[in-house]
Amino acid sequence: MKNNLIIFLLFAFSTNFVFTQVTPNSIRFDVENYIAIDNSGRYYPYTSHGFYENSTGTAKSRIFILPNFKLELNKIKYLDNQGRETYQDNDNVRSMIIPVTQDLSLPNESQKAAITAAISKNTTIQAFFPPIAKNNMGFPLMNANLLPIISSQIITMANQYESNYINVQQQLINEYNARYNAELISLTELEIILEVGNEMVYSKRIPNTWVATGGTLKNIVIENPSEYVKNVIAGGNGQIIVSYKFRDSKKSTISANINATATIDQFLSEMYQSSVSQKSSGWSFLGFGSSSRSIKSSFDQQVRQQYTSNSIANTTIEMYDADDQMIKQFENAFFPSLSKQEAIQNHINAAEKAKAEGNQALYDLHLKYIEELKSNNPNLTPNIDAALAALGKNDYIGFIAHGVRWGSNSTTGNNSFRRVLSSSEMASMSQNWNQSKVISIQHTVNQPVPVFEEIKFRASLGAIDGIPFQNNLYITNGFSGNWQNINGVLIGPITAGGVFNQNNILAGSLLTKIGSYNVYSPQTLNDAISTYSSGDRVYLTFIVYIGNTNMYSYGMVPVYQEQKIQVTLGAYPKRN
Repeated sequence: MKNNLIIFLLFAFSTNFVFTQVTPNSIRFDVENYIAIDNSGRYYPYTSHGFYENSTGTAKSRIFILPNFKLELNKIKYLDNQGRETYQDNDNVRSMIIPVTQDLSLPNESQKAAITAAISKNTTIQAFFPPIAKNNMGFPLMNANLLPIISSQIITMANQYESNYINVQQQLINEYNARYNAELISLTELEIILEVGNEMVYSKRIPNTWVATGGTLKNIVIENPSEYVKNVIAGGNGQIIVSYKFRDSKKSTISANINATATIDQFLSEMYQSSVSQKSSGWSFLGFGSSSRSIKSSFDQQVRQQYTSNSIANTTIEMYDADDQMIKQFENAFFPSLSKQEAIQNHINAAEKAKAEGNQALYDLHLKYIEELKSNNPNLTPNIDAALAALGKNDYIGFIAHGVRWGSNSTTGNNSFRRVLSSSEMASMSQNWNQSKVISIQHTVNQPVPVFEEIKFRASLGAIDGIPFQNNLYITNGFSGNWQNINGVLIGPITAGGVFNQNNILAGSLLTKIGSYNVYSPQTLNDAISTYSSGDRVYLTFIVYIGNTNMYSYGMVPVYQEQKIQVTLGAYPKRN
C-alpha cells in the first residue's frame, strides 16, 4: 500500500513565533498515531515530540515542542536532464524533488489532551472525541417541540457520552492548561538524513547561523536517483532520521577543580603508550601536533565526571567545556615558553645531574635529545623505548620537564619551545589553578521518522446516537394531507462542528431517509451512512412539524411535512 505522507520532526524560525531553549533536567515525551481535530472540525494525524519540565511547585511548568514538518510523497516531482517535469518511470530522471511543508503551531485543545496523556499518564489516546453541541444553559441543542420523555432520553445519551469520553478528555485538557505553558524549541543545528536500505541518499546539515537568520527549509532534492531509490521513497518505505541539537537555557557554573598533575600524567601516559606501540620518534613521543587534543580530552573527562546531575532523558549530551581559551590558559601556565638555547641548556644541566647520580641511560638520553635540538631535525630519533625502560613510567615527567619542543613538527625549522613544569612545581600550581567555568550543554536527539498510514475515515453526520420512532402522523404536501405510518430515527445528541450542527439540524429531528436508504433505528442509520464516503453530497429526508390544524374529529392536530436537505457528509476516523 502506498503511503502518501511521511511526517517528520524538523525546525524552522519565523518572526511570528517565539522560540525558547530547553531547561536542564527536562523529560522527553512523544505523541504518535493520534488523530487530532482542527478548529474547523477536520481530523488529521498529529505527532508531537519534545520535553517538559518536571516541576513540583505551584508555578506552571514549560513544555518545549519540536516543530513539525511534513514530507508529501504524493506531490513528488521528477525532472529530466533538461529540467523539465517528467514521470517516475522515466529512465532519465535527473532530480527527485520532495516538497516539505511546515507546521509551527502550538497545541490546540484536542492536541493538549494527547500531550497530557503522554506526560502525566504515560499512555496514549487514539483520537479526539468532539464535544456535544449545547445551548447557553449547558443543555444539548435539541428540538423545542419534543416530548419530555424524548428530551430526557437525549440528555441521558449526552451525559453517558460525556462520562465515557468527553470528561476524561477534558480532564487531560484542564490539567494541561493548569500545569503547562507550551513553547517551541530553539535549535542550534539540524541534520536530515534519508536512507534507502543501507544507502544514504540524502544528507543535509543546517548550522546555527541558518537558524539565527530565520531560514526556511527548502524542498529535499535527490540528484540522479536510481530506479530502486525512486520506487522505495515514492512507496513511503524510506527511512528518515533527523538529528536536531539544542542547548539548555540555563547555564550551570561549576568549579572544574582541574588536577594539573593528573592532566599532565594522563597526557604523557598516552604519549608513552603511543611511543611503545608505534615506536614513534622522539618528536611524536613529546606530543607534537596533539597537545591541545590531549589536554581537551583530559578537561572534558574531568568536567564530565563532575557534571552528572543535569541531563535530559533519551538524549546524547555533547560537552564543549575545554574551549580553546581555557586550553591556552592551561598551556601558558604549565607549559611556559622558552627559547631553543634555554631548552638545550636545561638538558645539559639535567645530563650532568644524571651522570653524577650514575644514571647512564638518562644521561645518554639527554645528550641525544640535545643533539636533536641543535640540529633541529625531527627525523633524528633517540632510542625512546630503551630510554623509557631506563627512566621508568613515573620518571619521564622529570625528564621532559627540563625542556621540550612543544608545537607542530610539520615545518622544518620550527623554533617554538615550551617546557613542562616539574612534578613539584605542578603540585604547587594545581592547588592555585582551579578554574570556575560556566558551561553550556548541547543535547542531540536522533529521531527516526515513522511512515504514517493514511487516515481511514468513515462518513459522519455528527450525531452520537439515535432513538427509533414509529407513529401515525398527519402529513401534508402543502395542498392536502393524510395520516401516514412514519418509521424513522429521532437524532440523538449532535456534536459541535458536525454536519448536523453546521446545517442547524437539532437533536430530536425526525430523519427517515439518507439518500434512498430508509432509516428507522440507530443500526439502520449507521448502515446507511456506511454506504457513503466522507465528502459525498447526499439528501437527508426529515419529517418536520409545521403547525396545528383543527380537525373536527380529532380537535387540534399537529401537522408535519416532509423536507429534504442536501448536506456534505463529514469525516470521522475509523477506530481499530
